[in-house]
Amino acid sequence: MALATFGTLVSCSSIGAHATTTNVVLVGDSLAVQARPYLAPLLGSLTLTDKSFGGTAPCDALDKDLQISAGSVVVISFTGNAISPCMADGAGGFLQGAAVVAKYRADVVALIALAQAAHARTLLVGQPVRAVMDPANDLVAAINATYVELARTSHVAFVDAGATVENPDGTLAVSLPCLPGEQECGPDGTNVVRSDDGLHFCPGPPTPTVDCPVYSSGAFRFANAIATSADRL
Repeated sequence: MALATFGTLVSCSSIGAHATTTNVVLVGDSLAVQARPYLAPLLGSLTLTDKSFGGTAPCDALDKDLQISAGSVVVISFTGNAISPCMADGAGGFLQGAAVVAKYRADVVALIALAQAAHARTLLVGQPVRAVMDPANDLVAAINATYVELARTSHVAFVDAGATVENPDGTLAVSLPCLPGEQECGPDGTNVVRSDDGLHFCPGPPTPTVDCPVYSSGAFRFANAIATSADRL
């Protein structure tokens, strides 16, 4: 399982008796895509069922075979994309602002229902703050608040994985002190945790749809928070 606890399972409903966990179903966007190479080994004996894809929203997953079973933990990690046909506003554009949050909420509720129907559990993943003054930060905050609210649902939990790549005061961190046991560490004792765009994890120019060609401490931290919390459900 996970190497250490980074990120806190801050809200968890009463789980009760459940089937032994066998796999983690990862449903998410480009941040999940960048985390998945680290998540798989952190899960140990559990199987990672990858259903993540860059640029997607929760509605994109609703018509997919997510391969959820009674032994699954369904990890839902979306940060606010609204460029899919299912996020259209009906007037030739795409949903914005509060309408995005409302649509995300409805679709995440539907994903939770799919998990519940299979007697699986759900882990909602808190998203990281973006670059200073990025107008999308209000959207990120609203989505995170929605995840916390929904974590009061039976068999649903929330982990603030985004906090693992932020400064202690919750602001954007470009680099952070290396963690004990990280596979790489910069000569100054820090590692870059965010891309140049202030959104993704891969150091340097963003590569949202492909695996990062270099070690990504941000992706590792994000993945480790997910793996640690999935292990505790």
